[in-house]
Amino acid sequence: MSTTTDACGLAAETKVETPEGPMTIRTVAGKPIPVLSLNQEGAILFRMVTNARKLAEQQPVLKVTLETGHSFRVAPSQVFLTDAMARVAATSLAAGVRLKPAFHYPRGYHYRTDAGEEVESPCSLQVAAVEPGGNADIYSFGVHQTGCFFLTAGVLCEAEGSGV
Repeated sequence: MSTTTDACGLAAETKVETPEGPMTIRTVAGKPIPVLSLNQEGAILFRMVTNARKLAEQQPVLKVTLETGHSFRVAPSQVFLTDAMARVAATSLAAGVRLKPAFHYPRGYHYRTDAGEEVESPCSLQVAAVEPGGNADIYSFGVHQTGCFFLTAGVLCEAEGSGV
């Protein structure tokens, strides 16, 4: 196994969204399974994972925490898509970066939080923190047709070899 990672690199316990619900990437390895994705027209749909496998053992990872409190661990090279669909590697993420979400209110829509505060939808999920996340086995995969997938935490990521 390689000790370097491609653009797609998830820690073994990181979850992707499937029709059966959230699944850790290590349980998806070697199986033909669909993941939640986004096509060029902006429609959210499921597409098949290709070549899901363990890429490296016990490599340094980053822990990314979102404004929602959800967190996940990824290889430093994992590419995310911002709300403007710009590519950004995990090593370049910082607090305040806004990522493309799976589900959201339309931009500018006003809603009330559980605490009763009125908020205007930014149509994105904001990164709250990026920090060292220890070591983990790294898994990689492609996604048929779209080249991207959503983590269960709700953010859009680039799959291996996609060039989204």
